[in-house]
Amino acid sequence: MDKLRKMVPALCLATSLAGLAAYTAVAQTTTGSTTEGPAATGAPGPWHGHGHHGHRGGMFFVLHKLNLTPEQKTQIKAIFAEQKSQYQALRASVKANHQALATTPPTDPNYATLLQTAEKNATTRIELMSQTWTAIYGKLTPQQQQAIPGIVAAAQQAREAREAEWKAQHGSAAAPAAE
Repeated sequence: MDKLRKMVPALCLATSLAGLAAYTAVAQTTTGSTTEGPAATGAPGPWHGHGHHGHRGGMFFVLHKLNLTPEQKTQIKAIFAEQKSQYQALRASVKANHQALATTPPTDPNYATLLQTAEKNATTRIELMSQTWTAIYGKLTPQQQQAIPGIVAAAQQAREAREAEWKAQHGSAAAPAAE
């Protein structure tokens, strides 16, 4: 019974890692095929390294699906270039604050200040993303603007279908063993 108790978590972990590896491989082949943007140049995007795949990936995914004109692409690249320094400063602040939070005990007098900084960083990120989308939205045609909700809904449905398929295939392997 002890051997089973040790094997089940290991099996769950292995299954999770295999799923993550497969998902990453699919994501890389999907995003790696684009001919424009940060993925093609190897340059990090505005949210690179933050785990906000839904934001950065979502924004570029939607823009790619809109079939932008060359002029629109140039204008949107200029928007990202203008805001690059703001994103870099935010990234540095988030990283430094995260490291400080990880090493500071909650009983430390500075802990509350670190939490306030984390909240400020989150608010700044939301405001910056809103500014970015507002600027980009102004460069789109009315038809492109109207297409965005449909693109987002279709992507959500596809994501839910992949999740349901994964759960159907792996549901029993991820369930905890009965004692």
